[in-house]
Order: sequence, then C-alpha cells, then structure tokens
Amino acid sequence: MAQHLMTKKHHIFLKMILFLSIFMVTLYFLLSINIVSTTEKNNFQKTIPTLYIHGWKGTAASTNHLIEAAVATGKAKKVLTITVSPTGTLTYTGKWQKKLKYPLIQVLFQNNQAEIPQQAKWINTVIRSLQTHYGISAFNIVSHSMGGPSTYYWAVHYYNRSYPQFNKFVPIAGPFDGVIYIDDSPNVNYFTSTGAPKIQDTAYKNYYLLRNKFPKETKILNIYGNLEDGTSSDSLVTTVSARSLAYLLKKRVAYYREVQITGANAQHSKLHNNATVNNYVDKFLFK
Repeated sequence: MAQHLMTKKHHIFLKMILFLSIFMVTLYFLLSINIVSTTEKNNFQKTIPTLYIHGWKGTAASTNHLIEAAVATGKAKKVLTITVSPTGTLTYTGKWQKKLKYPLIQVLFQNNQAEIPQQAKWINTVIRSLQTHYGISAFNIVSHSMGGPSTYYWAVHYYNRSYPQFNKFVPIAGPFDGVIYIDDSPNVNYFTSTGAPKIQDTAYKNYYLLRNKFPKETKILNIYGNLEDGTSSDSLVTTVSARSLAYLLKKRVAYYREVQITGANAQHSKLHNNATVNNYVDKFLFK
C-alpha cells in the first residue's frame, strides 16, 4: 500500500514537472515573438521620410535649397522626387532606401496653380502611395507658402488612424488667413484677447470648424518672415496670417512653436533659401 502511494505521488510529481516544462517553453516562445515583433517595429519606425511641398506657382527651386541643407547635415539623404500630373498620376524618380533613417522626398505638382483642396488631394495620393509601396509608418512635411494651408486641409479632411503617423510639420511662410493683394492687407488684421485673428476669411473659418480633426500627435514648427519695413509681413503674407495657425492648433497638437525670421532675407520667396531657416528646420526634424 505504501509503495502504491509512493508510485502515485511519483506520477503526480512527474506530471507537474511536465506541465511546468510545457508552460515555460510556451511562455518563452510567446515572449520571443513579442521581443522580435517589438524590435522589428522599432527598427521600422526609425525610418521617417520628410516630404517637401511647394506652394502656388512653386517649382523644384522652392525646396531645392531646403533639401540640400538637410543633406549637408549628414543625417538625411534625398531618395525620391515624386512628380504629380494634373490628373493625379505619380511619377517616381530615384530609389527608395529602406534602411535610411531620414529619407527626403521632393514633391512637385505639374499644375502648380491648383487650388488648396486640389493640392491637398494630391498630397493624399502621395502619402497613400508611399504607404502602399514602402510601408512607411510615419512621416514629416516641410512646406512653403500655400503648401502649408494645403497640408492643413489634407490633415483635417483625409487623415485618419489608418494613415502613417503625421510626425512633424514645418510650414514656412504659410498664408493661413489671407494673402496680401488678394484678401489681406498690411497692418489691418490683429489678434484679439482670445488669440483669434480679428478678421477671418472664409477658408480660415472652415479651418477652425475642422481643427479638432488635425492629428494630436503632430509636432509643429511654424516659421514666418517679417521684413521689418513697416508692413509686418514678408511682402506677401502678414505675420498675423502666418501666426493664425496657432489659434487653430496650439492647444491641440503635441508641440507647437513659432519662429520669426527678420530682415531682407525674410522676404517670402527668400525664406526657402535662408540659412537661418534651414538651421531651425533641420534641428527640429533630425534632432
């Protein structure tokens, strides 16, 4: 009888050992999968392309200098030029490098006089294409002039959680509430005590209504020019128009900063060829 009990206890002990062994092997397997998946994800997320987008009547010259300055830091490299036809067809020039941490992409619109909603639609086509072809999980955008409002329009009309993360946004000389000679004038508009621009054009009112659709995780560096010639503008965009982006997004996004560039080289079309601007942009993007 005692021997029978000892044998039974021995069997129970062996079963416990077998159970624990199976449990430990299974646990190790699951942890290994998680570690590999996390490592792959982290490595994958290290690739953050930056798209350079020009504005109204813009060309490659609108962003060439910005891209050259970024490359000169030694942290980034231009890999692609994407040309968008008037029908939205994309033509890729260059070669994608998936192991590069900061690939740079120049976006050129053949119809460079399209309105903001159309340019935003093309931006969406570009981002979806990059997501499909290269599996990007995050991206930055650097824009000049109308490229800023077009990017904002894209974000509030198209962006959702199925998109790659909109990581950082650098609008340069963005006319978010009017353009001089069209629907704005120097030294007329101003900010009220609430931070809102006193005069708001139709587009800006619509931007305000949709502001809560802008992705919260985005970090923004808003750069604008002031010639200090009495106009409080860069000759085309007033400081109020450029800075009106803050009332829309400052309290919503993860980070928001404004930088004013002054002097003769703060002129609207000179801002994208300005060494000080380059320095701010590249530190913000690649730090």
